[in-house]
Amino acid sequence: MIEVFLVLNGNAAEAANYYSRAFRAQEPYMMKYSDMPEDPDCPLDETYKDLVAYAMVDTFAGQIALSDNDPGVVTEPNSSFWISVSSEDEEKLRESFNALAADGEVIMPMEPAFFSPLYGQVKDKFGFYWMFLIPDENM
Repeated sequence: MIEVFLVLNGNAAEAANYYSRAFRAQEPYMMKYSDMPEDPDCPLDETYKDLVAYAMVDTFAGQIALSDNDPGVVTEPNSSFWISVSSEDEEKLRESFNALAADGEVIMPMEPAFFSPLYGQVKDKFGFYWMFLIPDENM
């Protein structure tokens, strides 16, 4: 199984909650660095206190894992990496696509394509690129 793991710049908690709403998932599992057991040999630096060490959103199409970057380290999503969401459930696909599109940018609206009965692309408000599709049973 391949799963997506998104690294954000201090807003992983916001993103986990956002994706949970967009995919109508349960409340995300979230562990902040401050939730981890204390280790006297490796004390937690204060700059990590409110950052997410690990979060998980369990959606109808799979899991989205997230964490925050180390303080001072910045990464930006780019179009060389796309998250693909496939499902036979058109209603759920459209609903999640529209939720991400509401605060993001539609790159390709949801419509039939030669390789899928329904396909669309969106860039979400965090800068991540998504493809939504119904798999073509003939491919």
